[in-house]
Amino acid sequence: MKLLQKTTRDYLIASISILIITGAALFAMLRYEVGAEMNEQLELLADELFEQIRAGNFNSAPMSVIGKASPDQPEGNVFSDSMVYDRIQKETEEYHVLKQTRQLDLGRYQVTVMTSHIGWDRYYLSIFFIFSLEALLLTGSGIIINYYINKNVLRPFLGNLRKVQQFSVSSTEPLQLNESSITEFIELNRTLKEMTDRSRKEYLALREFTENASHEIQTPLSIIQSKLDRMSQLEISEQMAGYIVQAKSGVDRLSKMNRSLLLLAKLDNKAFTGQHPVELQETIQQQLSNMEELFESRQIKLTSACSAATVRADPYLVETLISNLLSNALRYTTPGGRVDIGLADRTLTVSNSGPELQFAPERIFERFTKNDSNSRSTGLGLAIVREICLFYNWPVRYAYAGGIHPGGIHRFEIEFKQ
Repeated sequence: MKLLQKTTRDYLIASISILIITGAALFAMLRYEVGAEMNEQLELLADELFEQIRAGNFNSAPMSVIGKASPDQPEGNVFSDSMVYDRIQKETEEYHVLKQTRQLDLGRYQVTVMTSHIGWDRYYLSIFFIFSLEALLLTGSGIIINYYINKNVLRPFLGNLRKVQQFSVSSTEPLQLNESSITEFIELNRTLKEMTDRSRKEYLALREFTENASHEIQTPLSIIQSKLDRMSQLEISEQMAGYIVQAKSGVDRLSKMNRSLLLLAKLDNKAFTGQHPVELQETIQQQLSNMEELFESRQIKLTSACSAATVRADPYLVETLISNLLSNALRYTTPGGRVDIGLADRTLTVSNSGPELQFAPERIFERFTKNDSNSRSTGLGLAIVREICLFYNWPVRYAYAGGIHPGGIHRFEIEFKQ
């Protein structure tokens, strides 16, 4: 629920509740005051009639009745409301009636006096109409006031909210917020500015450290790899040769991981600015040719059905994306399985048979996520695929269907939007 909707709802609930309470209180107060005033007038009129009785004048006043009372009838006042037919106006009207009984020297008398009034139901309807009109006016004014608040007061806040939602710590420019004259919004802007500036500085420092570390690590890795190659050419024992092979394997894996991390850092830094037309069909066929023998060595059936399509991007990134998808399919396809590559309507699909994932499918593009903990994979291949797709705003999807082949089918799909 939006802020204005919530405040408007609470405002209307509070206003209507207050109107109901005040309306009921007003009706009760009017009924008490008007009733007390009518009672007082009727008592005064009854006093006048009893004075006439004492004086021997038994002429009844308008809307009054004088009569003898039975000895057992108690003295006192009895008030009531009654409907009386008016012959002149030819309609029934509501009257407030007083029957007063007194013991006089001449005997016990009862005087009945009455006065007309508009009726409590009319009081109620009048109050209901007035307060309903007030409720409508309050509702209308509330909508107008909230529209004004939304248009003038909250506009800078909503604009800043959109800017914060679109802000990224990898942005080259600091966050620029709209100014506001409201103290709370000024404080909020200051806090957001400090927080985003601090986040940008920390991110830039971390990115610079990653790039520098990757470059610095690559040089000693190359030296170690070169020395191991030279050592393998010397006359050494079989045990020593085994150690050298293991060391070279570890160095190769570390070097590959370092290059992958450096590529991810460059993608985060948006270091790839060049865009050239890339023939997707040609690039896919080239990568398949490079890896064809590897698929054959594992007896994996490879099928390809690619139509011509061109995309504007960095050729190296497109090659890396396709190579990583094929390498992932090669690594996790069971021997004797199959891999299908398709390109149609600018959508690339890579499907391979293999065992079900040992982790949640939504984690498949996370860094260092591997289906086999003992695999020699760096766990960065699909993370690089996702980052390249994010870099170019290409949708990338993964799905798994079990039961079609032994273990099921893993399917990756990338839509090359322009």
